[in-house]
Amino acid sequence: MRNHRSGGLFLGCPTLYIFNGLLPASSTRQVCHVSREQNQPHQAAPERGSPAERDAPEMPSDPHRGDSPPWLLYGAYGYTGRLLAMEALRRGHRPILAGRREEPLRELAHELEGRTPRELADELGHPETVTARHEGEHAPDVDPDAPVPRPAWRRFSLDDPDMLRRELEGVSAVLHAAGPFIHTAPPMLEACLEVGAHYLDITGEVPVFERAFGLHQRARDAGVALLSGVGMDVVPTDGAAALLAESLPSGSRLELAIHSPGGPSAGTLKTIVEGVPGGLLVRRDGRLEGAGPGRREFRRQVDFGPEPQEGPMAGRLGGRRSVAPYTWGDLATAWRTTGVGHVTCYMTTSRWQVRLMPVALPLLRAALSVGPLRRLAGRAVDRGPDGPSPELRRTGRTRVWGRMEDDEGRWSEVVLELPQGYRFTAVAGVRALEEVLGRPELRGAVTPAGAFGHEWVLALPELEVVETRGSGG
Repeated sequence: MRNHRSGGLFLGCPTLYIFNGLLPASSTRQVCHVSREQNQPHQAAPERGSPAERDAPEMPSDPHRGDSPPWLLYGAYGYTGRLLAMEALRRGHRPILAGRREEPLRELAHELEGRTPRELADELGHPETVTARHEGEHAPDVDPDAPVPRPAWRRFSLDDPDMLRRELEGVSAVLHAAGPFIHTAPPMLEACLEVGAHYLDITGEVPVFERAFGLHQRARDAGVALLSGVGMDVVPTDGAAALLAESLPSGSRLELAIHSPGGPSAGTLKTIVEGVPGGLLVRRDGRLEGAGPGRREFRRQVDFGPEPQEGPMAGRLGGRRSVAPYTWGDLATAWRTTGVGHVTCYMTTSRWQVRLMPVALPLLRAALSVGPLRRLAGRAVDRGPDGPSPELRRTGRTRVWGRMEDDEGRWSEVVLELPQGYRFTAVAGVRALEEVLGRPELRGAVTPAGAFGHEWVLALPELEVVETRGSGG
């Protein structure tokens, strides 16, 4: 595994990762504004009755299995998709695993067959205290030592709209984990609306959120929910934003920052490379606008709360840390969740990177706007590691900071701590899907905290409020 340094966050502005030797350090996924509509390479989908369909085991009877229409996990064999599949099986679900390539789907289904929920929890990196039984209001009841059956799987691409609709017929929901979502989300969103399936994804790409919000009325009319960003992007930050809005209802300016030492997956890095040409975004007066990273208004440091005194994260999480502005999905979601139209997002990075960004970001945007150079960067990503190891997923931690201010000078801050980003995405993604399936009244384009409340976010496993601060006004 490559030795990723900890002073950057791979969710942030891609510039900082490219500085560190094609991308260093840390949590889950982010993307700047990029152009729409590029197709994935075409691959024919199987016909009904093909070996891919016959591989599917009979579904057992359960409110979230069998008797109810099954749900589908697309991109199941990617790094994050695989974690989502394991978490879903650990919690008793029987999702249909799907993607563009047959061989990795077949291999994943056979790999997961016969594993017990307790074994899956260990590979995910969950602590020993995590069991499969009675963990959520909408979760199936599961024996942690009972082997799981072989998952069903389907191979199909997103290029043929008619075939895509046929593959989704009878599916209650899609959890979409195949990025870059700027390319893959539009056809999947359209197909879900046409067949009446709920749509969830793990994107952090602002254009994807904006596209989903633009489909709000169609989703309401179709009776389905569209819920993007159900992982590290943007569940914890959306919860922090909602909590701050409640603590300071007069708030008019929101800032959010993330610090998450660790290493990114190849899929995340590809998404980052795609996002570089869009540059840095902020939200001002309710509108997205481009910004130069050298603006004087931008914060240079954030206090991430008390430092852990022992354990693998001692000295690596808290205290005052250098930050740089970046384009994060909260620029789309926090505005909808809180109604605050002035939003800035930050990531932790080194001081020298902060000083270099005003010069380097325009150069990188220009370079990666050239297709061959962008493809070359993508191939370099493919040669890197898949993502963090089970041990890093087990021991890694993430801090989220948020600050709300109002026009009278009052302010409120919160610091949250949560598990390593990819493990958190697996947990939050599956639990968000459970909530959607358990709330038939939910429809339209929504945000995590907007749909479920910040209480749901704060109740997620291993997430805690580390510190709250305020002006006392």
